[in-house]
Order: sequence, then C-alpha cells, then structure tokens
Amino acid sequence: MNKTDITSKARLSSVLPILLMAIALVIPTSLFAQSETVTLNWTAPGDDGSTGQASYYDIRYSTSMINDANWDFATQVNNEPTPQMAGAAESFDIQGLQENTTYYIAIKAADEAMNWSGLSNVITKSTTAESVAPASIPDLLVTSTGDNSVEISWTAPGDDGTTGQASTYDIRYSTNPISMANWNSAIEVSGEPTPQSSGATETFTVNGLDQETTYYFAIRTADEVPNWSGLSNVVNTTTIDMTPPATITDLSAVTGDANGTIG
Repeated sequence: MNKTDITSKARLSSVLPILLMAIALVIPTSLFAQSETVTLNWTAPGDDGSTGQASYYDIRYSTSMINDANWDFATQVNNEPTPQMAGAAESFDIQGLQENTTYYIAIKAADEAMNWSGLSNVITKSTTAESVAPASIPDLLVTSTGDNSVEISWTAPGDDGTTGQASTYDIRYSTNPISMANWNSAIEVSGEPTPQSSGATETFTVNGLDQETTYYFAIRTADEVPNWSGLSNVVNTTTIDMTPPATITDLSAVTGDANGTIG
C-alpha cells in the first residue's frame, strides 16, 4: 500500500464519522403535514462532515419506526433534491401519502464517493383525515313508476366534490317531503348500489311501496372517512293503482214479457 492510499484511508476514517454526526444533528423535527402531503425541512450537511457540499440525499418513509436494520425496507421517495452547500435550508414535499396515517421519515446523505452518512433523527408525522365530502346530487329523477315500485336515476358524484369515486349511498323515502331536519325519520332502502366513478349514470329501484301513495325520495353520499354530502334534490311521484275492480260472480237474469221488460 502506498503513502497516498494510506493518506486517503486515514482521511476517510476521520471525515466519515463527522459526516455521520453532522447529518444526524442538522435535520430538525420541523415538519408540516396536510392530507396526502408532508413537507420536510432540514439543514444541508457538508461533503466532509459539516463543510462543503454533499452529492446525494436518500429520503425514506414508513408506517413503522425506521432504524438501520429496516432502512432498506422503507419506501424511498422520488426526485430528492440535490444537496446545497453546508448550512443551507433544505425543503422537500413527500406527496401521495394516505390520509389519516402516521408516518416515520428519515434521511441519509452521501458524498461523491458514495460515502453514506448515518441515519438522521427519525421524524413522526400523521397526515390529516380527508375533509372534503362528495358533492350533493343535483339531478335525482324518477324514471319509472309502478304500483309497488319506483325507479330513480342520478349522476354519480365524486369522492372529493365531483372528482373520484365515492364509497356509499344512503337512499331514503317518505310519504312527507324530505329535508335535513327529518332525514333520520325517512325510511332507508336496502341494497343501495356501490357508487361508480364521478359522472356515471346510476339507477335504483325502490320496491315494497303501497299503491296510490305519494312518495318523496332523496339521496346522500359518503366517502371512505365517511364525510357525508348534503341532501340531493328531492323528487316525488305517486304509485299507480293497478288493482282492478273485483270480478262479478253473482250475475243473474229472469225472463221478461214480450216487450223486453225484465221482471
């Protein structure tokens, strides 16, 4: 081994521990979270300990505590920023996370020789629960009325307003006009369909109704949280009388006189 190799190894053995220490110390616990996004903030370490400019960041997250033993199993983000000069303020958004979930996040840094720092302090942050409810259905229609059933139709709203796919429908009917004030007293149907993607046409048949009765219908929609929409427009129809008069079974006749009079 020549003198240059010995000098290089000595330099690496003295600098790398400083780099390990630096990256562990400079990443603060400052973190901001909103639904599906977490924003990280930290101070750039150096190339050699806390001086110069490192070459790479490796940012990872997991729903379990991160440590050296399970680092390789944590999810690595895409497009980590290129490190700035030591001491610069760094920031990065982790997107596409699940709502209402606790995440553990950590960073490593490397120099141009791919000497990797130790694990940073591990930050814990929970994303917020989704708060945007599906849009209220504005186009509920009665498409067919029978004696004991009514078919209704509407356009599927979204999961968040009018985008995405909702999770649940609550379809109700009453013999009185439906409002939010009396929603809970209206009769909920069974077997509501699973919502389709926003914009799809939905249909449902309400069975078991009485003949010659006026019914009012309305729908509410929920996402997976669940966040419930407002009340749809309310429609009404009167079921048809399909029961004919009873069959006459006692028809009789007697003979009459020559003038055609029945007596």
